[in-house]
Amino acid sequence: MAGHVLRSDLITQVLRFGVVGTIGFVVDGGLLWFFLSFDISPYLARALSFPMAVMVTWALNRNWTFRASRQRNKGQFRRYVGVQVAGNLTNYATYSLIIGLFGTASMTVFAAFVSGSFLGSCLNFLGARFFAFR
Repeated sequence: MAGHVLRSDLITQVLRFGVVGTIGFVVDGGLLWFFLSFDISPYLARALSFPMAVMVTWALNRNWTFRASRQRNKGQFRRYVGVQVAGNLTNYATYSLIIGLFGTASMTVFAAFVSGSFLGSCLNFLGARFFAFR
């Protein structure tokens, strides 16, 4: 019975994390395209869009996805930001590698964004579950 509850909790967290990640993806991507519309470099545009997505996902993950472990703990936010930075470094490296290799055409930038976001989100879930919101 306990294994079933733990599995159910994990599935719930993964699904909620996915919903929150989708919202963060939309915030990040929307701001990315907004900044690109002003002819800002795709590298700088992504660096500007990321912090807003982190703030949105922090609030949603803390209050919904991992609410059972929600504590008034200053260290929790620092750990979350650290996890997000590690995931984003992977995300950004993937993004930069793809556009560095294949150019900055709109579809290439989009493919780079999706690829980087997917890899980063996998790392972010593990870090959030086992480190930030432990």
